[in-house]
Amino acid sequence: MNNFIYAASPWVIIGMAVVALVASRAKRKDNDEKKDNYMTEGMCIGICLGVALSSSGIDQSLGISLGMLIGEIIGMNIKK
Repeated sequence: MNNFIYAASPWVIIGMAVVALVASRAKRKDNDEKKDNYMTEGMCIGICLGVALSSSGIDQSLGISLGMLIGEIIGMNIKK
């Protein structure tokens, strides 16, 4: 069962990232003016937290990718 989870998780993460980016672009098209957000900063902080969490027992690549995805989603929702 662990092998299946490790094999399927990158595809699930890629799908979630694509959905987040498409939703962000659709939200941006609704507004006439371009609004900046903290997506890049959120991704960087998420990667750092993912590396820190990987020392607690999860796989490092899984921790980095999940941290980046969660940080990206949180950063997209915070306006500058």
